[in-house]
Amino acid sequence: MLSRKCTIELGPETFFPSLYTVLIGPPGVRKGTAIKYMVNEILNHIKGFTMGPSAVTKEQLCVELETAQTQENIDGSILTHSSLFIIAPELIVFMRENDHERLGYLCDLYDGLTHFEYKTKTSGSNYIVNPGLWLLGATTPNWIEIAMKQLGVGGGITSRIIFVYSAKKGKHISITRMPGFDKSLQTALINDMAEIKQLSGKFHITNEADDTFTDWYDGRYKNTRIDDSRFASFWDRLPSMIIKVAMIVSAAKRSTMVVEAQDIVNSVRLLEHILPEMPQAFGGLGYSLLSSQTEAIRNVLREYGSATKSYILHYLRHNLSEWDYHRCRDTLCAEKFCSREFSREHGEEVLVLLKPKQGLELEPNQEDDNDNDD
Repeated sequence: MLSRKCTIELGPETFFPSLYTVLIGPPGVRKGTAIKYMVNEILNHIKGFTMGPSAVTKEQLCVELETAQTQENIDGSILTHSSLFIIAPELIVFMRENDHERLGYLCDLYDGLTHFEYKTKTSGSNYIVNPGLWLLGATTPNWIEIAMKQLGVGGGITSRIIFVYSAKKGKHISITRMPGFDKSLQTALINDMAEIKQLSGKFHITNEADDTFTDWYDGRYKNTRIDDSRFASFWDRLPSMIIKVAMIVSAAKRSTMVVEAQDIVNSVRLLEHILPEMPQAFGGLGYSLLSSQTEAIRNVLREYGSATKSYILHYLRHNLSEWDYHRCRDTLCAEKFCSREFSREHGEEVLVLLKPKQGLELEPNQEDDNDNDD
C-alpha cells in the first residue's frame, strides 16, 4: 500500500519499503491458502489496488511495470513511479528454474534504481521511472534446492528475500469445524489498508527511534548472526530490512509518517522471530555432495529429538544409503548437532539431538501498552 511514493532518508541513503517475502514449508502446510485468503478477502476489495500476473515473461513484467506508472503530488512536487505487487502462490511459476537473467534484474529492482531500461531485439525497449517491485510467494525447500542451485552460497536474490519457514501447520482443525471469516474485522482491515494507501511523502525517524536502532546495530546485531554461512549476505542486508519493516509498522499504527522507537523494537522482534528457522528454507542447498541427505537427517532429529539408525534408513530409504548415513552421521556429530549413542532397548545405534534450537536466542517480548490491539 505504501509503494514507492513513501520513502525515508537516512544519511546518503533513501529507502522505500519494498520487500520480497516467501513462505516456505513442505506441501500441505497451507502456504497458498494463507495467500488466497488475503487476496480474496482483503486485497481484491481495495479500490485502485492492482496486482501483476504471477506467470509472466521477463519482457511482459517490464511492460507491466511500465503500465503501472503513476504520478503523485507530494508537497507541491510531482513524483513519477512504477510500483507493482506480484503474488506468486507457486514461486516456480514466477521465478523460473535457473533463470539467471530474471534473478539479476529482480535484484536491480529491489535495490531502488531511479530508472530501469529493458531492451529487446524485436520489441523495442521499456523505460521505467522509479520502479518498485513487491513479491509475496510460496514454495517448498525442495524446489529451492533443485531449481536454484546457483544460489548455494546464499548471495544474489536470496540475500534480498525474507524467508518465513514452517515445518507444519499451526493448528490441526477439521474443515467442518473451521469458523467463518470475521466480517467486522475484514471490513476494518480493508478500511485500514485503504487509508494506508493514501499516505505519500517522506517518513521521519524520531531521536528516540534513532537511539533504539543504533543500540541494536552496535549491540545485538553486531554480536549475533545466523549460524549458517549461506545467510551471511542476508545478515548484511538485515539493518535495511529493519528500517523498511519499521516504516510498515508505523503506517499500520498511525498516519503521522513518523517512525518511533517502539516501531523499531517491533520490527526487530518480527524479523528475529523468524530468523532461527530461516536456514531450513534452503533445505540441503549447498556445495557438499551430501548436504541434502545431511539436512534430511537434521529434520528427522528436529522433529523427534532422537531416532534409531534403522528408522532413519527406513524413513529416508529413497534418498539415503547406509554408506551415506555413516558419513552424514559423522558430520552431524562433529558439528555437535547430535550425539551417537547405543540403545540397549533397541539393540542399535541412536542419534540424539543436542541443539533443540539453532540460531538466535531471543529475548522475552517487551510490549508497550499501545501494541495489544495487534
